[in-house]
This record gives sequence, C-alpha cells and structure tokens, in this order.
Amino acid sequence: MTQTNRRDRDRSYERPGAGVASVSWMAWIVSGIGLLLFLGAVGVLGYEGLFRSTGDPVIVLSVEDVSHDGTRWHARIRAENTGGSTGARVRVVGYLMSGSTVVETAEVEFDYLPAGSTQRGGLFFDRNALTHELRLRVLGYAAP
Repeated sequence: MTQTNRRDRDRSYERPGAGVASVSWMAWIVSGIGLLLFLGAVGVLGYEGLFRSTGDPVIVLSVEDVSHDGTRWHARIRAENTGGSTGARVRVVGYLMSGSTVVETAEVEFDYLPAGSTQRGGLFFDRNALTHELRLRVLGYAAP
C-alpha cells in the first residue's frame, strides 16, 4: 500500500504539458520580423552580387538651382553615379558660355561618389549664371 500511495502522490505533482515550454504570441511576432529582416538582407546582397554591373562610374550632372548671394552667382549642382563602381576625387568643371565662347569657368571636386549614389555641390561665378548658358563636364575620377 505504501508503494501505491507513493506512486499516486508522485503523479499528483505532474501537470498536463509539464516539461513543454510555451512560447508567447509576442515572441512569435518578433521572431517573424527578425526572419523577414534577415531574408531581406540576404536578398539585397544576393541581388547586388549577381546583377550589379562592375563597370566604370557613369557620372550624370545637372544644375539644381542658380542664385545670387550679393557678390557672386552660386550654381548648385548634382552629381549622380549611375555606373557600377565608385569614383573618388571626381572633378567637375562648369563653363559659362556666351554663344560658343567660354566666358568663365569654375571647378568642384567630389571626394567620394559610390555607385548608385548622389552628391551635391556648388560652383561660384562672378558673371551672371542665369543669362549665360551653363555647361557641366566631368574632368576625371580616381578608382578608390
């Protein structure tokens, strides 16, 4: 009889599902978000590695705005690298044209222009940059 009572007492302490950890719904949501972020990062890196071209930098220049600060004309420019590699020390020259004659030049250098990125800068002129044609040209770049 003592053995039977001891066995019954031992079972009385067991609960259904004892030893099985339960996971809250919040843990499932956080785990799912983490999985989505991980898969997204792997997808972006895989795409960049497989499909991104590794050619030269392709620098596209544009004038965003021209203003007068009281003494000089300021042309704000944008340089966008649509190529597959980074350009360092990208030199840009701006020409103020009167017909086919260059009346003034200004230069700017962008330190670092990664592939797929955009940088902004400015050129200063003594002559009115609104009444002259402003041409932009990339002089060169260095491979980092």
